[in-house]
Amino acid sequence: MSAAFSPQDPRQIDAGLREKYDVRGPRYTSYPPATHFHPLKTAEVFARWQERNELTTDPGLSLYLHIPFCRKRCLFCGCHTVVGKKEAEIEDYLSALRHEIDLATEQVNPARPVHQLAVGGGTPNFLSAAQIQRLFSHLRGRWQLADEAELSVEINPRTATGEKIDALVEQGFNRFSLGIQDFSPAVLRTVRRDQGLMEVEEVLTRLRAQGIGSINFDLIYGLPGQDLAGCLSTADKVVQLRPDRIALYSYAHVPWIHAHQQALERAGLPEPDVKAALFLAMSDRFLSAGYEFIGMDHFALPDDPLAQALKNRSLRRNFMGYTTGRGLDLLGLGTSAISSIGSAYSQDDKDIGAYVQTLAQGQLPLVRGFLLSHDDLVRRELLLELFCNFHVDLAAWSQRFDLKAEDYLADDFARLEPLVQDGLLRLSPEAIEVTDTGRFFIRNICMAFDQYLEKDAGQRVYSRTV
Repeated sequence: MSAAFSPQDPRQIDAGLREKYDVRGPRYTSYPPATHFHPLKTAEVFARWQERNELTTDPGLSLYLHIPFCRKRCLFCGCHTVVGKKEAEIEDYLSALRHEIDLATEQVNPARPVHQLAVGGGTPNFLSAAQIQRLFSHLRGRWQLADEAELSVEINPRTATGEKIDALVEQGFNRFSLGIQDFSPAVLRTVRRDQGLMEVEEVLTRLRAQGIGSINFDLIYGLPGQDLAGCLSTADKVVQLRPDRIALYSYAHVPWIHAHQQALERAGLPEPDVKAALFLAMSDRFLSAGYEFIGMDHFALPDDPLAQALKNRSLRRNFMGYTTGRGLDLLGLGTSAISSIGSAYSQDDKDIGAYVQTLAQGQLPLVRGFLLSHDDLVRRELLLELFCNFHVDLAAWSQRFDLKAEDYLADDFARLEPLVQDGLLRLSPEAIEVTDTGRFFIRNICMAFDQYLEKDAGQRVYSRTV
């Protein structure tokens, strides 16, 4: 971003634009969005997976493992989680997950190099050190992790212990994402996530003593009780602790999907203009501290691989967030995990009981997905470039897909005209270029190219874009 946001003037993004574009829309972790997934025959999915096994030049794989367990549910959570569980049930799940790791090698060539491994949840460090060692030793015995692979794991500082951190480091994890959310004790109590700054400092000290230099902080804005002073205080503490990356997520309020979020309505959610001001002010703090603005909600130090990827326009995004893994196929393992391999999306069963039972029968627990058409692939690439790099080279895009952008996207360009007039992007025969202001409304810009939005009309499917 060429200029920092000003905390003294959080109205830098015009209030009229905020009101105009505050609609419901996808976050585009995939295109088409996962709301359009439907039941599929596994044979159709596997056929498309196996096409990727035959690539002469293989970009490789990214693996994702889902650990759904949490000690308790945070009220803002939009992830697939399970609170508690008896030890026997946790062991049953981990046994099923190891079995899925084995079965997946029958469909996706295990000789394909794994360049990224990510573990999320839930709370991955809910597992014991022994369970961590057993699970990832098993995975390493089935898949070829490249020497330079990035192994990342999400951890809750409150449930982190030295023994668990040591076990993860021993298994090769070299990037740790800490779920901070906010440093205000009052805000954390309201959302049922009581953690203190000292715990975060202790985890950081342990990680850095182990030689871990790649550390992310995850924050959320738009929670009950957040105000400008409190959010700036959180931002200042983050800057002081100096993680390599910061994710500043907008709270997605979708209580019709996650009923527990209704409790936050009673606590009082910030109005859209307040929420926008919080984002702009915190962003300014991070930019002023030397971080670079990545995508729509991430920040990274200049020498971080994400910042480098943005500079050379190779930044990518998938179900795990922003990534440097351009071209990698994603294999998701664990309940609710989503795979994106070639032209097929697929998702595992969200129900743990059904997930375990299906694997006990020797079958992969895929329950729904989406087979992409040529138009889907064309538009997915366009949206990825916009969402990640805020620039589309139309000549290169046209050449890649053997089409003429001005003809293929004529209707889409017409829908973009109001956004051009509002200063959100520049459109020329050579490129689509998102402006600094437009980055704040990138979801709205991408919606102009979405061929599935009409099917969502009248349905309360997505969170608000502002």
